Amino acid sequence: MNLLAQSPQNADAALYGGNPFFNFIFNCFSDPLFIFIAGMALLGLFFWYLSSDDDKMKRNSGTLFIIGISAFSLFSLMTSGIRYGIDIDGGVSFTLQVQPNIIDGKPEPLSSQAMEQACLTINERLNASGANEVTVMPQGQDKIQIQIPETDPEKIKKQREIITKIAHLEILPVHPDNHRLISEGIERVPGYQLYDYEFTSESGKVFHEKFFLTKLPLLTGKDIKSAHPNYAQKGYIGVTLSNDGAEKLWNATLKMKKGVDRLAIVLDGRVISAPVVQANLSKDFSISGLDKPGEAEQLAKTLTNPLSNELKILEQRQVSASLGKAALVQSEWAGVAGLLICFLLVAIYYRFAGIVAMVGLTINALILLGLMSLFGFVLTLPGIAGIVLTLGMAVDANVLINERLREEKEKGNSFGYALRKSYEKAFSAIFDSNITSLITAVILFFMASGTIKGFAVTLIIGILSSMIGAIVVTRVLFYWMEKTGLLHNMQFLNVFKRMKKFDFLSKRKIFMTISVTCIVASFVAAVVQKDKCLGIDFTGGTSITYDIPDGVKTDFKDVEKIIAKLTLSQTTTVQEFTTPTGDSIIIRCAANQDDIAKITQAVQKEVPQIVKTSGPSVDMVGPILGEEFLNSSMWAIIAGLIGIMLYMAVRFEWSFALAAVVAILHDVILVLGVVIISGEQLNIIHVGAILTIAGYAVNDTIVIFDRIREQIRFADPDKDEKAMMNDAINFTLSRTILTSGATLSTVICLYFFGGPAMQDFSFTILVGILIGTYASICIAPACVFFFTRKHSLHEEVNRAMDAELGNTTH
Repeated sequence: MNLLAQSPQNADAALYGGNPFFNFIFNCFSDPLFIFIAGMALLGLFFWYLSSDDDKMKRNSGTLFIIGISAFSLFSLMTSGIRYGIDIDGGVSFTLQVQPNIIDGKPEPLSSQAMEQACLTINERLNASGANEVTVMPQGQDKIQIQIPETDPEKIKKQREIITKIAHLEILPVHPDNHRLISEGIERVPGYQLYDYEFTSESGKVFHEKFFLTKLPLLTGKDIKSAHPNYAQKGYIGVTLSNDGAEKLWNATLKMKKGVDRLAIVLDGRVISAPVVQANLSKDFSISGLDKPGEAEQLAKTLTNPLSNELKILEQRQVSASLGKAALVQSEWAGVAGLLICFLLVAIYYRFAGIVAMVGLTINALILLGLMSLFGFVLTLPGIAGIVLTLGMAVDANVLINERLREEKEKGNSFGYALRKSYEKAFSAIFDSNITSLITAVILFFMASGTIKGFAVTLIIGILSSMIGAIVVTRVLFYWMEKTGLLHNMQFLNVFKRMKKFDFLSKRKIFMTISVTCIVASFVAAVVQKDKCLGIDFTGGTSITYDIPDGVKTDFKDVEKIIAKLTLSQTTTVQEFTTPTGDSIIIRCAANQDDIAKITQAVQKEVPQIVKTSGPSVDMVGPILGEEFLNSSMWAIIAGLIGIMLYMAVRFEWSFALAAVVAILHDVILVLGVVIISGEQLNIIHVGAILTIAGYAVNDTIVIFDRIREQIRFADPDKDEKAMMNDAINFTLSRTILTSGATLSTVICLYFFGGPAMQDFSFTILVGILIGTYASICIAPACVFFFTRKHSLHEEVNRAMDAELGNTTH
């Protein structure tokens, strides 16, 4: 089974067989201008749908939008396919050596800061969006290992160029008397250096010019804040200077003769432009003449992320898939089974409305995969689990709408009226929960790096596709069914109708005691375990390399099975590499002499044929999640929490905002505690799982807060607030149980049937859903009640609502 296209490079030939229509579509999706225009048209339809109050207009604009975005997503998948990660499809590995800078003729010793800067620069060049699944890790004192999920030779060649290009940019003033000096044949001028400049005119004629440029640069690459291709002008990139750089350029051009004096832009020792200064220059300028395919994009990346030290590629190897297609098929089937169970639960409980929800979720999945294909996201096995989980969580919006529809029908309202009111009432909860997650994702994207940034991009796409599926697709389908007379009424199961109302807030002290005890236990477990709870991704470790002798054939899976039988201090990975000179197997383990001894002895005993006389080479490797990554991610997460607080303070009230943050921290700490106590080691996969849990917790909590706000807003002011809050929790209990049950069904299938590669991620998510559901019902409302017990919550909610509506009186 293969749910996704695997060969995007040959999609037009393999899929279309020369069909002119599909070839035309393929060419369109290769054109950025077409994608931009199509995207703007779809955006226009979406806003037309949202702004329209007329049912007919809403129905027609929504229909056009659904057809358009579905076709766009489908063709994107057909033309571009999905890129797979190294764990599924293999890739390429580079071993780099960081060259020391030469100062006064002597090499400067490499510092740890220089190594970290080189790793960060490479990661930003190759993985700016965080969605390319590039691994960069220091190795030994002066080496860096990079793994890229890419098998196309042409693209690998471009990656080599991006990696090693220093992009040493200088802006140098031209000698004011340059024309006379060159015409008189003078070859040396104190303080200046002679450069050749070759350029091609618009007519295609090649010109040569010589310049005396100052030896001391006016500006260097360190003065550049950002650089980006100018798609409106081919071969141009726009450059923005830092404040210091802009000041230097302004002061220099202020003294120059306008229309006479010139500045030269020198890149890696070559003059690429020498414009005449026409005015005082400051922060922004352009570089032209970059006419080769992709040259402007590559230069923009390298200028934005300049290297302080030259990099030399020591070795290039092909990396075999660590898990392979069999694991992919197993995971896909597990995900499909989980989603089918989830859809079946919704269909049984909500009947026809559940089937409509399933159609909405199917289009949601198509949009999600189409956008991933369009933006070139790399899909790994945990990524597949994330998509399945996203679709499972997207059920929540449909459950909210259907629960509201049930309530309106129970009031005796007509089907048409009940349908409109259900979407109106559910919209605030859907909007607030998704916008809160969206704010967090945007902050993470701009402040974090690497994997966290990739998670943010995936989350943004998942949120947008989920909202489209819930508030556009299902509503338009209901509109058409009502108009054509296919639907006059709907029936639902109501398993929870006779459920006794539970007084959650009266038990708040018990819940708080349980949670505080578990949090303390989590901290104690972390202190006791210390570094033992951290995996190699955080701590770094050791790389043991076996260069397989000529003529010897072995499967790295055999070595993997041998390692799996050993009792080691940290999780260990095994990969197979291929070079023109031979194959090798690399084992990445803890920097622990006992572990190294156990591994080398076991390999020597079980597969002695792969061990050369010289034995394996052993190198230290640094952490994938370096200090800079962790610092930027931590600040991004803190900023995300502040963003949640500010938004909720505006939309709800400060007590709700504080309670939401407390609930998120509660969930994250307890999940980390369970993972540590269970004996698992925290690695990069847990980072994504815990961020997913935080998003789930926010969504669940806001839905309950929205109902509390509604209950308090429209209830009798003299009614006991604790009773009103309990009513709100009990009203949303059926939705909470249904959503959690549907999501859990997908995660349980992934855990038990998705294979070993899925288990760490699925286990963490499974624990997170259970803890998050408990917190949203038992902890978050209790915190709201605690924070507002000294004043009237009714008054606070009304004041917040009035401020939002621009009113001054009740």
